Amino acid sequence: MFRFTIIFVILLTIYTEQANGGSFFLYNQVRHGVLMKVHCKSGDSDHGWHVRKYGGVYGFDFKDHILDKTLYWCNIWSGPDFNRNASIVVYEGKLYEHRNNWIRWSVRGDGIYQSINGAQPWKFKYHWYGSL
Repeated sequence: MFRFTIIFVILLTIYTEQANGGSFFLYNQVRHGVLMKVHCKSGDSDHGWHVRKYGGVYGFDFKDHILDKTLYWCNIWSGPDFNRNASIVVYEGKLYEHRNNWIRWSVRGDGIYQSINGAQPWKFKYHWYGSL
């Protein structure tokens, strides 16, 4: 039994070392002079509050869970007094065929758009709540 445990731990270590990373980026493309406030989380991490001016980008790299359980979501505010908001799932590992995905989000005046791995054109995904 001890040998089995040692072999299992070694294999698990090797497999997790090979886990690929993912990344996502949120681009503030609302309009000149409009700020974007972002708060992103996963099940085990809170990335805090960040503010980006027009043309600014917020994002980061991470390791995908070996069982495709990686999930990140963000709350986004924009507009005068940040009166427009949206809650979006920015990365869900089980939705993608491969690991090591690069997910881009364009935050615009009419909503939020997604592009996967830079190979796809922007696709509308989320509406804003509130009014601008």
